[in-house]
Amino acid sequence: MTLARLRDEPCFRVTIDGSRVETSGPPRFHRGHTIAVGDGTLDGAFGEWSWNGRRLTIRTDRYGAAPLFYAQDGNTFLVSPSIVKLVEAGAPTDFDEPGLALFLRLGFFVGDDTPFRAIRAMPPNGTVVWDAGRVSVSGGYRTVAAQRVTRGAAIDGFVELFRRALARRPPTQGDAIVPLSAGRDSRHILIELCRTGRKPRHAVTLPHYPPRAAEDERLAPVMARELGVSHVLLPQTESSFVPEVRKNWETHLCADEHAWFIGLVDYLERHAGTVYDGLGGGLSVSNRFYGCDATRLMGEGRCRELAARLLQTLSRSGERFLQHIVQQPMRAALSFDRAVDRLADELARHRDAADPMKSFNFWNRIRRELALTPYALMRRIPMVYSPYLDYELFDFLMSLPPDVTTPTLSPGDKSFHSAAITRGYPAMAHVPFEDSRAPTRDCRRYNACLVGDAGGHLVRHGTSPTRLLNKAYVLPRLVCGIVNRAYREAIGWLPNVALYLFQVDALAERRHAEIDVR
Repeated sequence: MTLARLRDEPCFRVTIDGSRVETSGPPRFHRGHTIAVGDGTLDGAFGEWSWNGRRLTIRTDRYGAAPLFYAQDGNTFLVSPSIVKLVEAGAPTDFDEPGLALFLRLGFFVGDDTPFRAIRAMPPNGTVVWDAGRVSVSGGYRTVAAQRVTRGAAIDGFVELFRRALARRPPTQGDAIVPLSAGRDSRHILIELCRTGRKPRHAVTLPHYPPRAAEDERLAPVMARELGVSHVLLPQTESSFVPEVRKNWETHLCADEHAWFIGLVDYLERHAGTVYDGLGGGLSVSNRFYGCDATRLMGEGRCRELAARLLQTLSRSGERFLQHIVQQPMRAALSFDRAVDRLADELARHRDAADPMKSFNFWNRIRRELALTPYALMRRIPMVYSPYLDYELFDFLMSLPPDVTTPTLSPGDKSFHSAAITRGYPAMAHVPFEDSRAPTRDCRRYNACLVGDAGGHLVRHGTSPTRLLNKAYVLPRLVCGIVNRAYREAIGWLPNVALYLFQVDALAERRHAEIDVR
């Protein structure tokens, strides 16, 4: 059972009633790794809590990369690395409406939002203290001053600091494996490991689902062969239904991505002691938020206008579709305007950063969604390193203004990282990077499998109550898709959103054990 993987997640509960304090769950918890920094602070990715009989102290790493959540309900306080466990322990499940409104359009939560108003994600560099019923919260985003440096000097700095970052992260737990794609982040890691004599046991690649082009499976074996590293190419599942449901639970209903990665997680759990992940490599390149005149609007403080433009351009779901798939009583609560307001508030927090859009992207999409691959899905692997989050390298990359890394402000510009790899490792310069113009793959068969499997699942559980999902809209379309292959192939966009809303509903009603897959 998918949820069985979450049953062993810890949860600590403390309740105060007058002078009497009652607790349950492990009084101490630590997950992740720490790396000592010269000034006495800790680098790495970790979440932890400790109870001394009177005071509960919760801490997270400087980025908040390792997920940890807390909730307060009257005199009861709860903490866990799992939202499912918090709900099972009694955390309130009233929806965080602005947060959900934005999630349904962007695909990730911002700030410390979760699907539920009472459940908060720990802030970066966060400390939460419960003491005799009083709760204090500290922490927040790290702002780095902009530095003036030439592009050439910045590339040299990137090369050197990345080498130092990886040197601080030697394999420590059994066999090391590098998940390898056709991109830059994993390639950089693999080449540097080999350069320093720390060649991993092997590299492993899992293809994306269609319509993604087959660049990973084309180029990753080439890179591995050039370095003399054994390479494993895993088969991808034909239907993403089971991975989609499992991904939703194991990422705490906080990510619309990562289902394709589930097969690789299972492989790494069986074979890896140390994994090197490319989280944070995106700090070296542009991101999807650079469009829409973003830099100018941020500079002028027009955050709400920018928020509206971003959602109009980047929303994963059209407004007409969202108006149909959401129950009528919730439509105003999850409206476009509420999503814009929430996004505008978050954008304003990044105006003073050296690169505001890079700052927004890191502290939200990277921290709240992409970090869930190494530090939620891969939580059972003994050691998972993210060398791009090294304290020196992170501060350096965050200090670079966009005219150094991305002079054209083009969302697809990855030339800065490409130049660093080529300059640092000229012997590997002949191996091409992924081709952004490579033809996409036919996804009709994939869509048909997903619609058929998801449709059968939702029909079987159709009597479960829902506050979010409009079953009157979804179920007839999925049933039609089950019996009509052509229609099934055409509505591949529908099941993912429907499954997500159904699972949030099920958890809110504490009927989630019924909505599980094998």
